Amino acid sequence: MSVYFPTESNHKDRGRIGGFAFSLDLSVSYIATAIHAGNHVREELLPLMKIDAEKRYLEEDPETDTMIQNAESAIWSLDSRSEYDLNRPPEDALPLTPEKFWGIRVYKTRPNKEMIRASMAKYNKFYDFLISWIKAVLERFDACIVYDIHSYNVTRQVEKGVSYPPVFNVCTKAINRQYWAGAIDDWLDRLKKISIPEVDTTVAENLVFQGKGELCRRLTQLDPRILVLPTEIAKVYMDEAQGKVHKKVVHALRRGIGQTMVEHSNNFLHRYGKTDSI
Repeated sequence: MSVYFPTESNHKDRGRIGGFAFSLDLSVSYIATAIHAGNHVREELLPLMKIDAEKRYLEEDPETDTMIQNAESAIWSLDSRSEYDLNRPPEDALPLTPEKFWGIRVYKTRPNKEMIRASMAKYNKFYDFLISWIKAVLERFDACIVYDIHSYNVTRQVEKGVSYPPVFNVCTKAINRQYWAGAIDDWLDRLKKISIPEVDTTVAENLVFQGKGELCRRLTQLDPRILVLPTEIAKVYMDEAQGKVHKKVVHALRRGIGQTMVEHSNNFLHRYGKTDSI
């Protein structure tokens, strides 16, 4: 696919391609992603599905796209992970069998080959676009950081035996912890300072998730100058069972995460990149 790159005089770009939208700025060394924020399913697939809208919503990461909207560079999904999952390798991205969707049967009738190709085309477009943009960032700054933002169901973790699921869980098992220690520790420390209405901000590393998804794997293997920080946010901002969102909490997370990314990425660039491009 062809990718538009801003010039020095016009370094910002906004738009929508296939199943994702973006707001990107080549003048910064970071990108925020919300790859499970989407809720859309193609009309031709809906009659084939066994899973209903309520169950799909429970497995998605609602409002994570809102939480990254203050980032200067951001990409977020528009399509539901029940159609294709951007955080799984291509061979597992489509939930055609229950074992590829936590034991949940997504389809009562399997999509045909054309439908499958259409879903995978959107999957591939996302990665083509993201990787092209990251390469441009690397060329300019010699380093790039990706804030890979997700959310998780607190009740599910409690059922698994996690007594106190953290508000923020940073996943570092799939990255070079020793090399990126300064940036990782700085991110952990800054997350602790985010103020959330009626919520005590707690932070953990690799407690509920470890960050072994496809986005982190693919980008980490692409170039050693890329740091991906998969960050899970507990759904303290909504009623999981009812699907009701607490807007006040979402807005606080948006402000806090946005400011934290700006401050953290500036520190990251001075530590790992080249600042003469700023």
